[in-house]
Parts: sequence; C-alpha cells; structure tokens
Amino acid sequence: MKRLMAISTALGYFAAFPASAHHSLSPYVMSTYRTIDGTVKSFEWANPHARLALLVPGANGSSTLWDFEGGSIGRLIGGGFTRDTIHTGDKLTVSYSPRRNNSIGGFFLAVTTADGTTYAIDRFKQLKRTP
Repeated sequence: MKRLMAISTALGYFAAFPASAHHSLSPYVMSTYRTIDGTVKSFEWANPHARLALLVPGANGSSTLWDFEGGSIGRLIGGGFTRDTIHTGDKLTVSYSPRRNNSIGGFFLAVTTADGTTYAIDRFKQLKRTP
C-alpha cells in the first residue's frame, strides 16, 4: 500500500509539473500586431519563452528600452529562427502583439533584419496589422 501511495504521489507531481512552467498570453492582444524599429540590446534564447530587449530611438535623440517576450524555442525554430538570428547591436523591425495595459513592448511574432530577411512564427501569418 505504501508503494502504491508513493507511485501515485510521484505521478501526480510529474503530471502537474509541465503546467506549472507555462503561463498565459492573456497580457497581450494576440489578435493583432504592430511594428517598431530599433537596435537589439539583448536577446535571450531560452525556454519557456525567448526575450528581446530593443532600444527604440525617440524624437529628441534619446532611446527607450522596449521589452518583448517571444515564443518557445521550438516555436521560434519553426519560424526559421536560430540561436544566431539576432545579435546585440542588430537593427531590427519587430512585429509584435501589444500589451493590453498599453505599456511599451509586447509579444514578438516576427523580426525583419537589416538585409530584409523576415523570421516569423505561424501565428503572425494569420494576423492583421493595426496602427
């Protein structure tokens, strides 16, 4: 009986583990996208979601740091991304779903590099751009 309880407890723990690692995309308006140009400050190629920090130039010559969350590594690879697609200092156009609270940044869906190459996750191809 003790063995059955130990196995049952272990199975319950491991069954719940993947769910605890995932979080919702509800902070983002995933039905649309916008674009912004900037220079990469950092790019984290990591699960459960990649991260992109972009310096966006302002009207007065200063820059504002925008923070973007991306898909999982598997989802990004499916869109043509690799660990070496984005480097610090790269000039990018980022297509993203905005945050619901209107703060700067969002969920990045695609990037276009200075040479015109676009890398995009599947969800991006189904959306319409908004201003």
